[in-house]
Amino acid sequence: MTENYRLALLRIVAGLFVSAGMASDDVVIEKLPRHFRNAVLLILRPAESATRRIVAIFARDMAVPEYVAPPKRKRAKNKGTGKKRGSRAPQFCLIDPRKYFPELYPNRRKPRRKPKANGSTDPHIQIRIGTFDGEPDFILWSDPNAALTPEDEVSAKALCRRLLALKLALEDMPKQAKRYVREVAKRKAAAPGPKSVPPLRMGLPPGYRRKHAHKVDEILWDCHCLVRHEPAPDTS
Repeated sequence: MTENYRLALLRIVAGLFVSAGMASDDVVIEKLPRHFRNAVLLILRPAESATRRIVAIFARDMAVPEYVAPPKRKRAKNKGTGKKRGSRAPQFCLIDPRKYFPELYPNRRKPRRKPKANGSTDPHIQIRIGTFDGEPDFILWSDPNAALTPEDEVSAKALCRRLLALKLALEDMPKQAKRYVREVAKRKAAAPGPKSVPPLRMGLPPGYRRKHAHKVDEILWDCHCLVRHEPAPDTS
């Protein structure tokens, strides 16, 4: 069953490659319209989350080895004499992004907002610049008239790397399963804290939508139920 989900995710990723204009793995799109990048992320996030759960299912029958910390590498003194490394393929992230609970950080400073003439606030960026000569700090505000539009060109390099990492992970599940087992061993050996929690977070998976708007939403829900040893309920 997981093989069917893997192939379905590969087809979805292939469609994203075509939509973004990436003819091959070596092609990197510099910029994309903001609305298109956001539309790709709506599919990419649940696809990444479903892939992590498929990797966890593949790694179920693997024994967790004893974690051995790698030795520290010595930095080369003469950097100019070494060989130049080629561009590495991006690694797929096997760890779910953690939820942010604002009640756990009550002392975190909230971003200040520029007051308007009528007393209201405008959520624009505030930049505080300090000096070392005893002069008071001064503040620069972003231009309130420069409104963002959906057609604005934004950088798409990080998006292309995430798409490529997802594609490579789906094409080589045994390798990702070995990485997952090593990550579990590392977290079991870590001291109590954020680095000791399991790679897959508790609760609903990242990218989950209650209303399934795309095929990837159904795949994510089924994979989440499989990794939690629960039968997928009928959502029809």
